[in-house]
Amino acid sequence: MVLLKDYSNILSIVQKELARRYERQQDLLNVPGKSIACKIDINYYLILYPSFIEFICKACGLLPRTLIETLIKTGNMIVDPATKEFYKPIEVKWDENMSPIKIRAAFVISSFIDNSIRFYGTLSKQALPISPLQISKKYISYLSPLFTNKTPLNSRVFFD
Repeated sequence: MVLLKDYSNILSIVQKELARRYERQQDLLNVPGKSIACKIDINYYLILYPSFIEFICKACGLLPRTLIETLIKTGNMIVDPATKEFYKPIEVKWDENMSPIKIRAAFVISSFIDNSIRFYGTLSKQALPISPLQISKKYISYLSPLFTNKTPLNSRVFFD
C-alpha cells in the first residue's frame, strides 16, 4: 500500500509555525543581513538556502526533502522546469554603500509567507513590505530559467 503525503497539511503546519516564530522574533523575516527570508518584490521572497529550510525543518520536525518537496508540489517554491534546480548562488546587497555578498538563494511566492503571517499570526493582518535587499544585475539571465512561465522578478529587484 502506498501512502500519499498530505502536502496541504504539511504546508499548514509550516505556515502556523513560521507565524508563531515570527511573533517571537520579527527579524526572522524581511531584515537583510539577519533574516532567513526577505520580500524582494510583490510576488516573491528570496530565502537563504539552506538556512530557511533548516530553520523550518527544526521548528516543524520535518526532513529537509519533505519540506522542499512540499513547497515545490504546492507551487510555493520557484523551480527551473528544465533542470529542477530551486536555488542559485548569487550576489546581493541592501545598502547602496556596501559591497555585494555571495549567498545561495531560492525563491518562494510571497503569498506563502505573507499568508502565514496574516492568517496564523496576531501581529499584523498586512503583508510585509518590500525589503531593501537587491540582486546584482549580472544575474538576470542566470535567474530567468527559474521564472519560466511565471511572473519575472521586477526590474527594481536588481542593482548595477
